[in-house]
Amino acid sequence: MFSNYFFLKRLALSLEQELAGLTFIECFSQNKEELILGFANETKEFWIKANLDPNISIISFPESVARARKNSVDLFTSLRSKTVVSCKVFQFERSFEITFKDELSLIFKMHGRRANILFLQENKVKEVFRNSLSADFDLTPDGLKKEIEISESSFRTNGCNPIELLPALGKEVQSYWESHFSTSDDHEKWVELQKLLEQLDTNPIFLDEENSKLSLLQIDDATETLDPIEASNWLFAKKTREFYFEREKTQIKSRLNQSIRQSENYIFKTSEKLRVVQSQRNPEEIANIIMANLSLIEKGLSKVVLNDIYSGDFIEIKLNPKLSPQKNAENFYRKSKNRHQEIDALEKNISEKQKRIDDLNQLIEALESVQNSKELKQYLKTNKLEKTSSKPEKNKPYHEFEKDSWNILVGKNAKANDELTLKVATKNDLWLHAKDVSGSHVVIKEKPGQNFPIHIIEYAAALAAFNSKRKTDSVCPVIYTKKKFVRKPKGSPPGTVIVEKEEVIMIEPNENPDN
Repeated sequence: MFSNYFFLKRLALSLEQELAGLTFIECFSQNKEELILGFANETKEFWIKANLDPNISIISFPESVARARKNSVDLFTSLRSKTVVSCKVFQFERSFEITFKDELSLIFKMHGRRANILFLQENKVKEVFRNSLSADFDLTPDGLKKEIEISESSFRTNGCNPIELLPALGKEVQSYWESHFSTSDDHEKWVELQKLLEQLDTNPIFLDEENSKLSLLQIDDATETLDPIEASNWLFAKKTREFYFEREKTQIKSRLNQSIRQSENYIFKTSEKLRVVQSQRNPEEIANIIMANLSLIEKGLSKVVLNDIYSGDFIEIKLNPKLSPQKNAENFYRKSKNRHQEIDALEKNISEKQKRIDDLNQLIEALESVQNSKELKQYLKTNKLEKTSSKPEKNKPYHEFEKDSWNILVGKNAKANDELTLKVATKNDLWLHAKDVSGSHVVIKEKPGQNFPIHIIEYAAALAAFNSKRKTDSVCPVIYTKKKFVRKPKGSPPGTVIVEKEEVIMIEPNENPDN
């Protein structure tokens, strides 16, 4: 009921008592939905904080305000040093006006999602806080003054509906009227309306803790106050706390759902990759065909047609003319080994990603039961969902990332890769690199006694894929192993290493794997 005319009427009266004779000292905004106004004299300061986010639109009156050094902009500068004359509500309207000397004024238009604050000179709007509401430039004080006749005949003309007669009463009064007054006699309705308007004028302000609202209608067990400024501060604290809690909760759920969609997309792409690999002819069979026909193959051939010992047909096989038939067969055997490793890695990655989806769905289910900011903070800590930092270190050979308290290092260039792998990484750190292409070395620093979680490996692998020549591929194979299985041949170019006992993970390249 903050925007109800009868509450704003009381608030305007209290503000006039506080502001009359004070000087306007400053007005600034530190974010696009919040405006702060300051008034003072030699002995007193008074502050107004207006949060005009369309989802909340409410005003509070803090005892003091600390202005940020950055990201702060001054507004309504023409009002500086001007003295407040009065503060009045517009009759039967959801707006009030603070007037100053020299025909200057501020109108607080509390129209829900279209709430705004307007600066006027000689009754003409010169500036508005929310510029997106361009129609507000055409508002005038006279246009906000409602000439409404409060009489039984006028009430009957409006269908004996209080809201038709006085729209500024709002939805709460409409609901209260419909639930309390069921008489069909028009005169009795008029009598009841007069009683209702008297209650709105004289009742204390009820602070409804359970429903986080203030009301001028009787609420049992609610705290009562006669001070509209106190009531506004109470409601502001309640609403902003709940609003930002719900917004953060929604953002967390959105991030979790986005991770699910990414995982589902990964499974789709990886399953397609697996299907393609499995549908291709096993290189081991090609190697066996070559070995079964060695006597028929001359060295130096780039291709040869041989009898397929599996199907009985003939098959054309491409060869490396620089290698002997036996060496060509060895190449196919090696490719077969890599193929088996790739298939195993793809199947493992699909299985682990599906488990990740199941875990994320459980996190969403648990999030639904979180009821307040304290529980949300504990939920984030317990499930290690706090926001991570990804700021690079300028004086180090690597960019440093943090994910769920795991440190991940990404080499900046070939020379830096050598320093990262040979000097920074320790033997039990996990080392990653995009398969068969040049790119950054990536290291996940070990935590003694802990295994590397799959989602941390995926995070680092996405960075390795992005920081390689495969950054534009839809899916990139990334090898990973303990750093102790990585060695650098003597005299080899910067960044060149030999890797043993590696595993392969298929991952989508991503500069920021959290998104």
